[in-house]
Amino acid sequence: MLGKKPSLYMQFMEKSIRYIVMDSQNKSLLEKNEIVFDSAIIQEGKVVNKQLLETRLEVLVKEKKWKKAPVSIMLPDDLVTIRNEEIPAQLNRAEVDEYLNLHINESIRLPFEDAKIDYELTNQTEDNQTVFLVAYPSEQISALKEILEKAKLKPVVADISSLSLYRLVNGDESISTESDDHLLLLQWNPTDYSMTVFNDDIPQFNRHTRSQRLADMWRLTETGEYEWKGSEEAQEDIMDEQINMLERFLEFYQYTVMDGERSISHIVLSGYYPDLEHVKAALIDRLTLPIHTLTLPDDIGPTDAALLGLTLKKKAKDVKKKDKAKKAKKVKKAQKFSKFKKKKKKNEEGVNVPENQEEAVVND
Repeated sequence: MLGKKPSLYMQFMEKSIRYIVMDSQNKSLLEKNEIVFDSAIIQEGKVVNKQLLETRLEVLVKEKKWKKAPVSIMLPDDLVTIRNEEIPAQLNRAEVDEYLNLHINESIRLPFEDAKIDYELTNQTEDNQTVFLVAYPSEQISALKEILEKAKLKPVVADISSLSLYRLVNGDESISTESDDHLLLLQWNPTDYSMTVFNDDIPQFNRHTRSQRLADMWRLTETGEYEWKGSEEAQEDIMDEQINMLERFLEFYQYTVMDGERSISHIVLSGYYPDLEHVKAALIDRLTLPIHTLTLPDDIGPTDAALLGLTLKKKAKDVKKKDKAKKAKKVKKAQKFSKFKKKKKKNEEGVNVPENQEEAVVND
């Protein structure tokens, strides 16, 4: 369709807005950029300069002619909470919604009161089903949504960086893992550090750390590049400290979370640290685990990897349509099988069923 708006994907950083623009039809990359501010717009996951953010976005949308363009956003990692909870097996989708609303901050504890919840049913037994939860403060999602709408954009999707990056891991043929592996997605950034463990494609545990000490040691340039302000020796010492912390986390996960039965088997290193290859070399030198990095398109670097993963996220309505179609297909198949069984029973009882008619049912 002529004049169709592009799809926007945005990530709000402490002092910048990072974005990529994709063609809505052929999904090709049209533009990527980072807008840097002199002062903070986000701190510890919360909007702290709403007016500045609104004003700059309004100018950008007008300049690029993006009015009413769909936009997907990456939520800051600071406030992300994930849980795997067991709920009664007999609950259907609508009843799961009611159950979660009733039990959030009662039997299901979260670190904040008013939470926006997204979930996925991941496993079911005779007695229970497991639900994977992602929770985020409603207030902060509403604040970002309001800013985007005021800039005349159309918010459609919000996601978290670990899930976005894991979509790239799944599609990366150079990273070979088994379904029962425990894979650590390690996001190594200049001022923060995020670890998420995946098993059977489901996040099992996450930890995020932000350091004011590191924030004071890095400078963000006008072009969105991080420059170290200290000595090279100090930078190496801090990297050693971070790897020490990683080693403690690996032991904690193996012996406390998994009771010594399983451990991390692979690490995928990502993030927007200026020299990830140097970090990778240091990890290989210290650890015995396989260390992987993502294979990315030529026009996308590690800085924009999470946003690339965000482009692969399906909208909720698309997922519902797919689930509905899948359910309808199962019902139709069950009906046909039932019809075949009845005809087979009649045939066994001496009722003639034309051979070609029975064969048509079987092969449908």
